Amino acid sequence: MHEIVDDPMKLTLSELNLLRARPSQVESRVTRWVMLVLILLCLAVLPFATDQWRTTHLFYAAAGIASFVEVATGILLLTQVSLLRHDAGLALGMGYLLGGAIICINLLLVHDTATRLWLFRLWHGVFTLSVLAYAILQRSGSYRFRRDRFHIRRRWALFAGGAFLVLLVLYLDIRPFALPGIIHDGDYITFSNVLVNGIQLAMIFAALGLLLTAPRKTVLSEWMAVVACAVAIDIVLFVLGGRLFSVGLYASKVNNLFAATLVFGVIYYRLIRLQAEFARHRQQLVRANRRLQREALTDALTGLPNRAALEQRLEAALEQAKAAGTMLAVCVVDLDDFKPINDNYGHAIGDAVLSAFARRLSGVLRAGEYATRLGGDEFVLILEELDGQPALDAVMSRISDALDTAFSLPDGVEVRIGASIGVAVYPFIEDGRELLREADQALYRSKANKSGRERIWSARSTGARIPGG
Repeated sequence: MHEIVDDPMKLTLSELNLLRARPSQVESRVTRWVMLVLILLCLAVLPFATDQWRTTHLFYAAAGIASFVEVATGILLLTQVSLLRHDAGLALGMGYLLGGAIICINLLLVHDTATRLWLFRLWHGVFTLSVLAYAILQRSGSYRFRRDRFHIRRRWALFAGGAFLVLLVLYLDIRPFALPGIIHDGDYITFSNVLVNGIQLAMIFAALGLLLTAPRKTVLSEWMAVVACAVAIDIVLFVLGGRLFSVGLYASKVNNLFAATLVFGVIYYRLIRLQAEFARHRQQLVRANRRLQREALTDALTGLPNRAALEQRLEAALEQAKAAGTMLAVCVVDLDDFKPINDNYGHAIGDAVLSAFARRLSGVLRAGEYATRLGGDEFVLILEELDGQPALDAVMSRISDALDTAFSLPDGVEVRIGASIGVAVYPFIEDGRELLREADQALYRSKANKSGRERIWSARSTGARIPGG
């Protein structure tokens, strides 16, 4: 029985389908441990949150990385969403896509600190709202929509997202109204900032609660719970930091970067694991195919090549003989009086005789000499690069000598057996099937003349009786 190898394409869909794939127990435990580590790190930073750190603009570089990764994550999620018609994934994918675009606009078009802080709050607002929408849609079946209208909803979501970004860019260019004050002399503990962060913190806690208590969890929902935890810590540290370049601010940006890149990292990790699994399955398929090919070309009883292999080998040997201008002989070998062995000792002993003969025949063959089992008690030899009649006689002598010794079989049975051989020779016959047919006819002439002990080989075809001792 052959090993059944899974379909690699089915494996591809199941491994990368984060929207519906069920997490393993190990993956669930890992997400809980990651959240615990994040909370412990937050508690460790809290006593130093208001301390000032040296001025640096490295978090702008971090924001650039976050922008690229969020856009890439959004595209990956929306690709899966389109295949699965998954509304929860659509909400989350749009959140990642819009969040990355807002960061990019912030870095490229905004130069004053207050506006940058407002756009970072806008990014947080869009992202936390998308996480909350994902958690609600993922958890409750009552919020499902008609699947046949999904593509319409996707188009409207993309249109609305694009329109929102266009309006944002227009506002930054025209500035038709001023935004409320969010920072004073480096201190961003203002009413506007605290209110916005409070609303976002409430939304992300609601999303975290829904994700942690969902009855049906997926790989994505498990890791989005970690993202929600990181975003909540980000907001808390940001507010407690209170001022630009505080330890709390820097720690919040680290959590921010972690939250923005986590899902992308999970997708990338699963893709790498999938590639390894795909390579392993491919090796299994290659080995299975090779095994099946060998079995298809091998006689199960004797281990010799079978009729199908004979046809392939004979065709190749003829091509080589024609190219090299050498002689080739095809010999059909038939065991004499084999039926009485089956009748007297049973088919098990008959099979043992065939196997023993095949082993002995293989043992006397040399390079360029190829043995196959045609079926029953018939075997075929292909003898390549013969120098002439003496070389052919030498092979026949080796086969005769091999049959001089009785076959010792199980249960103490000893059997002596002879063989008749018919031979046909290339280049006098140039077609492979004709060589086999002519050698077979020569075999029957040989078997009809069992009383004769002469070995007569002609250039065209002949038959002879090889005595068995």
